Amino acid sequence: MKKIDWKYKILIIIFSSGILFSLLFFSFKYNVHITSILSDIFYFPINVITPKNREIVLDGLIKEKDLEIDELKELLKFKETLSEFTIISGTIINRNSLYWNNELVINIGDKDGVKVGMAVIDNKGLIGKIVDTSYTTSRVKLITSNDTNNKISVKIWFNDKSINKILSVDEDNNLYISGIDNRENIKVGDLVTTSGLSDIFPSGIDIGYVLKIENDKFGISQKAFIKPASNLDDLRFVFVLKRLS
Repeated sequence: MKKIDWKYKILIIIFSSGILFSLLFFSFKYNVHITSILSDIFYFPINVITPKNREIVLDGLIKEKDLEIDELKELLKFKETLSEFTIISGTIINRNSLYWNNELVINIGDKDGVKVGMAVIDNKGLIGKIVDTSYTTSRVKLITSNDTNNKISVKIWFNDKSINKILSVDEDNNLYISGIDNRENIKVGDLVTTSGLSDIFPSGIDIGYVLKIENDKFGISQKAFIKPASNLDDLRFVFVLKRLS
Protein backbone atom coordinates (compact mmCIF):
# COMPACT_ATOMS: atom_id res chain seq x y z
CA MET A 1 0.00 0.00 0.00
CA LYS A 2 2.89 2.37 0.86
CA LYS A 3 4.49 1.82 -2.54
CA ILE A 4 1.26 2.72 -4.29
CA ASP A 5 0.93 5.88 -2.19
CA TRP A 6 4.48 6.98 -3.03
CA LYS A 7 3.95 6.30 -6.70
CA TYR A 8 0.81 8.39 -6.54
CA LYS A 9 2.70 11.25 -4.87
CA ILE A 10 5.45 11.17 -7.49
CA LEU A 11 2.90 11.20 -10.33
CA ILE A 12 1.11 14.17 -8.74
CA ILE A 13 4.40 16.09 -8.42
CA ILE A 14 5.36 15.39 -12.05
CA PHE A 15 1.87 16.27 -13.28
CA SER A 16 1.78 19.51 -11.27
CA SER A 17 5.26 20.49 -12.48
CA GLY A 18 4.17 20.02 -16.08
CA ILE A 19 1.08 22.15 -15.59
CA LEU A 20 3.10 24.82 -13.77
CA PHE A 21 5.59 25.03 -16.62
CA SER A 22 2.79 25.29 -19.19
CA LEU A 23 1.00 28.02 -17.24
CA LEU A 24 4.19 30.04 -16.84
CA PHE A 25 4.87 29.71 -20.57
CA PHE A 26 1.41 30.93 -21.55
CA SER A 27 1.53 33.63 -18.88
CA PHE A 28 4.62 35.21 -20.40
CA LYS A 29 3.57 34.65 -24.01
CA TYR A 30 -0.05 35.83 -23.78
CA ASN A 31 0.12 38.05 -20.66
CA VAL A 32 -2.45 35.90 -18.83
CA HIS A 33 -2.94 36.49 -15.08
CA ILE A 34 -2.69 33.11 -13.35
CA THR A 35 -1.99 33.91 -9.69
CA SER A 36 -5.08 32.17 -8.37
CA ILE A 37 -4.55 29.17 -10.65
CA LEU A 38 -0.93 28.76 -9.50
CA SER A 39 -2.11 28.87 -5.91
CA ASP A 40 -4.51 26.00 -6.57
CA ILE A 41 -1.76 23.96 -8.21
CA PHE A 42 0.63 24.39 -5.28
CA TYR A 43 -2.00 23.28 -2.77
CA PHE A 44 -3.60 20.48 -4.80
CA PRO A 45 -0.92 17.82 -4.04
CA ILE A 46 -1.17 18.64 -0.32
CA ASN A 47 -4.94 18.35 -0.29
CA VAL A 48 -4.97 14.92 -1.90
CA ILE A 49 -1.88 13.41 -0.30
CA THR A 50 -3.84 10.96 1.86
CA PRO A 51 -6.17 8.23 0.56
CA LYS A 52 -9.08 9.75 2.49
CA ASN A 53 -8.58 13.22 1.00
CA ARG A 54 -7.98 11.69 -2.40
CA GLU A 55 -11.38 9.99 -2.27
CA ILE A 56 -13.06 13.25 -1.22
CA VAL A 57 -11.47 15.16 -4.10
CA LEU A 58 -12.32 12.49 -6.65
CA ASP A 59 -15.90 12.30 -5.36
CA GLY A 60 -16.19 16.08 -5.73
CA LEU A 61 -14.85 15.94 -9.29
CA ILE A 62 -17.34 13.20 -10.20
CA LYS A 63 -20.26 15.20 -8.76
CA GLU A 64 -19.08 18.28 -10.65
CA LYS A 65 -18.98 16.34 -13.91
CA ASP A 66 -22.42 14.82 -13.24
CA LEU A 67 -23.85 18.32 -12.77
CA GLU A 68 -22.30 19.44 -16.06
CA ILE A 69 -23.77 16.40 -17.85
CA ASP A 70 -27.22 17.12 -16.38
CA GLU A 71 -27.06 20.72 -17.57
CA LEU A 72 -25.96 19.60 -21.04
CA LYS A 73 -28.92 17.21 -21.19
CA GLU A 74 -31.32 20.03 -20.29
CA LEU A 75 -29.71 22.17 -22.99
CA LEU A 76 -31.05 19.73 -25.59
CA LYS A 77 -34.44 21.44 -25.30
CA PHE A 78 -32.92 24.34 -27.25
CA LYS A 79 -31.65 22.03 -30.00
CA GLU A 80 -34.09 23.07 -32.72
CA THR A 81 -33.87 26.76 -31.85
CA LEU A 82 -30.06 26.63 -31.89
CA SER A 83 -29.67 24.70 -35.14
CA GLU A 84 -27.84 27.67 -36.69
CA PHE A 85 -25.34 27.88 -33.84
CA THR A 86 -22.32 26.04 -32.47
CA ILE A 87 -22.33 25.75 -28.68
CA ILE A 88 -19.08 26.53 -26.82
CA SER A 89 -19.20 25.40 -23.19
CA GLY A 90 -17.44 27.25 -20.40
CA THR A 91 -17.21 27.64 -16.63
CA ILE A 92 -17.46 30.75 -14.46
CA ILE A 93 -14.08 31.59 -12.92
CA ASN A 94 -14.62 35.06 -11.46
CA ARG A 95 -17.56 37.12 -10.22
CA ASN A 96 -16.97 40.32 -8.29
CA SER A 97 -19.46 40.85 -5.46
CA LEU A 98 -19.54 44.58 -6.24
CA TYR A 99 -20.83 43.84 -9.75
CA TRP A 100 -22.67 40.62 -8.93
CA ASN A 101 -25.76 41.41 -11.02
CA ASN A 102 -23.84 43.06 -13.84
CA GLU A 103 -21.06 40.80 -15.09
CA LEU A 104 -18.88 37.73 -14.64
CA VAL A 105 -15.83 36.09 -16.23
CA ILE A 106 -15.72 32.68 -17.93
CA ASN A 107 -12.79 30.41 -18.83
CA ILE A 108 -13.10 30.49 -22.62
CA GLY A 109 -11.89 33.20 -24.97
CA ASP A 110 -10.25 33.97 -28.30
CA LYS A 111 -8.59 30.57 -28.52
CA ASP A 112 -12.02 28.92 -28.35
CA GLY A 113 -13.60 31.13 -31.01
CA VAL A 114 -15.48 33.39 -28.59
CA LYS A 115 -16.17 36.89 -29.94
CA VAL A 116 -17.65 40.09 -28.54
CA GLY A 117 -21.43 40.21 -29.02
CA MET A 118 -22.08 36.47 -28.80
CA ALA A 119 -25.09 35.37 -26.71
CA VAL A 120 -24.51 33.40 -23.51
CA ILE A 121 -27.02 30.93 -22.05
CA ASP A 122 -27.21 28.21 -19.44
CA ASN A 123 -29.46 25.15 -19.37
CA LYS A 124 -32.47 27.29 -18.34
CA GLY A 125 -32.24 30.26 -20.65
CA LEU A 126 -30.49 33.49 -21.61
CA ILE A 127 -28.03 34.97 -19.12
CA GLY A 128 -26.19 37.64 -21.13
CA LYS A 129 -23.72 38.42 -23.90
CA ILE A 130 -19.96 38.61 -24.40
CA VAL A 131 -18.60 42.16 -24.02
CA ASP A 132 -14.84 41.54 -23.84
CA THR A 133 -12.39 38.72 -24.55
CA SER A 134 -8.77 37.75 -23.95
CA TYR A 135 -6.90 34.72 -25.22
CA THR A 136 -8.25 32.43 -22.46
CA THR A 137 -11.18 34.29 -20.84
CA SER A 138 -14.27 36.36 -21.65
CA ARG A 139 -16.35 38.89 -19.77
CA VAL A 140 -20.12 38.43 -19.82
CA LYS A 141 -22.63 41.24 -19.30
CA LEU A 142 -25.64 39.72 -17.55
CA ILE A 143 -29.23 40.41 -18.59
CA THR A 144 -29.70 41.98 -15.13
CA SER A 145 -27.00 44.60 -15.73
CA ASN A 146 -28.47 48.07 -15.21
CA ASP A 147 -26.37 49.51 -18.02
CA THR A 148 -28.70 51.93 -19.85
CA ASN A 149 -27.82 50.23 -23.14
CA ASN A 150 -28.74 46.79 -21.85
CA LYS A 151 -32.09 46.32 -23.60
CA ILE A 152 -33.33 43.15 -25.29
CA SER A 153 -36.09 42.63 -27.84
CA VAL A 154 -38.48 40.02 -26.40
CA LYS A 155 -41.82 38.30 -26.84
CA ILE A 156 -44.43 37.86 -24.12
CA TRP A 157 -46.46 34.69 -24.68
CA PHE A 158 -50.08 34.57 -23.47
CA ASN A 159 -53.43 33.16 -24.61
CA ASP A 160 -51.78 31.30 -27.54
CA LYS A 161 -50.32 34.51 -28.95
CA SER A 162 -47.40 36.85 -28.35
CA ILE A 163 -46.48 40.53 -28.49
CA ASN A 164 -43.07 42.08 -29.12
CA LYS A 165 -41.66 44.38 -26.45
CA ILE A 166 -38.37 45.64 -25.03
CA LEU A 167 -36.91 44.18 -21.84
CA SER A 168 -35.30 46.79 -19.59
CA VAL A 169 -33.52 46.79 -16.22
CA ASP A 170 -34.14 49.24 -13.37
CA GLU A 171 -31.56 50.64 -10.95
CA ASP A 172 -32.10 47.70 -8.60
CA ASN A 173 -31.30 45.17 -11.37
CA ASN A 174 -34.94 44.11 -11.76
CA LEU A 175 -36.10 43.05 -15.22
CA TYR A 176 -39.26 44.75 -16.48
CA ILE A 177 -41.33 45.37 -19.60
CA SER A 178 -43.30 48.60 -19.82
CA GLY A 179 -45.86 49.99 -22.25
CA ILE A 180 -48.08 46.91 -22.37
CA ASP A 181 -51.55 47.79 -23.57
CA ASN A 182 -54.22 47.35 -20.88
CA ARG A 183 -56.29 45.35 -23.35
CA GLU A 184 -53.61 42.64 -23.40
CA ASN A 185 -54.52 39.99 -20.84
CA ILE A 186 -51.04 39.46 -19.43
CA LYS A 187 -50.91 37.21 -16.36
CA VAL A 188 -48.38 36.23 -13.72
CA GLY A 189 -46.44 33.21 -14.95
CA ASP A 190 -46.55 34.09 -18.66
CA LEU A 191 -43.36 33.18 -20.52
CA VAL A 192 -40.94 35.75 -21.93
CA THR A 193 -38.47 34.74 -24.65
CA THR A 194 -36.07 36.39 -27.06
CA SER A 195 -37.85 37.66 -30.16
CA GLY A 196 -35.02 37.09 -32.64
CA LEU A 197 -35.27 40.72 -33.83
CA SER A 198 -31.53 41.25 -33.36
CA ASP A 199 -28.29 39.82 -34.68
CA ILE A 200 -27.10 38.89 -31.18
CA PHE A 201 -29.85 36.82 -29.61
CA PRO A 202 -31.56 33.97 -31.50
CA SER A 203 -35.33 33.67 -31.18
CA GLY A 204 -37.09 31.40 -28.73
CA ILE A 205 -34.56 31.44 -25.88
CA ASP A 206 -36.30 31.58 -22.49
CA ILE A 207 -35.62 34.74 -20.52
CA GLY A 208 -38.08 34.45 -17.67
CA TYR A 209 -41.65 34.61 -16.43
CA VAL A 210 -43.99 37.44 -15.47
CA LEU A 211 -43.60 37.92 -11.72
CA LYS A 212 -45.78 40.96 -11.07
CA ILE A 213 -47.97 43.35 -13.08
CA GLU A 214 -48.60 47.01 -12.30
CA ASN A 215 -50.57 49.79 -14.01
CA ASP A 216 -48.68 52.95 -14.86
CA LYS A 217 -49.50 56.12 -12.94
CA PHE A 218 -51.89 57.26 -15.68
CA GLY A 219 -53.67 53.89 -15.94
CA ILE A 220 -52.98 53.78 -19.68
CA SER A 221 -50.65 50.79 -19.85
CA GLN A 222 -49.17 47.97 -17.81
CA LYS A 223 -45.69 47.26 -16.53
CA ALA A 224 -44.62 43.66 -15.98
CA PHE A 225 -41.71 42.63 -13.77
CA ILE A 226 -39.89 39.53 -14.99
CA LYS A 227 -38.28 36.74 -12.96
CA PRO A 228 -35.27 35.28 -14.84
CA ALA A 229 -35.62 31.65 -15.94
CA SER A 230 -32.02 31.02 -14.89
CA ASN A 231 -30.86 31.18 -11.29
CA LEU A 232 -28.41 34.02 -11.84
CA ASP A 233 -27.16 33.78 -8.25
CA ASP A 234 -26.01 30.19 -8.70
CA LEU A 235 -24.51 29.99 -12.18
CA ARG A 236 -21.89 27.31 -12.82
CA PHE A 237 -21.63 26.30 -16.45
CA VAL A 238 -22.48 28.51 -19.42
CA PHE A 239 -22.74 28.08 -23.17
CA VAL A 240 -21.69 30.66 -25.75
CA LEU A 241 -23.61 30.63 -29.03
CA LYS A 242 -21.46 30.94 -32.15
CA ARG A 243 -23.46 31.43 -35.33
CA LEU A 244 -22.54 29.02 -38.12
CA SER A 245 -21.00 30.80 -41.09
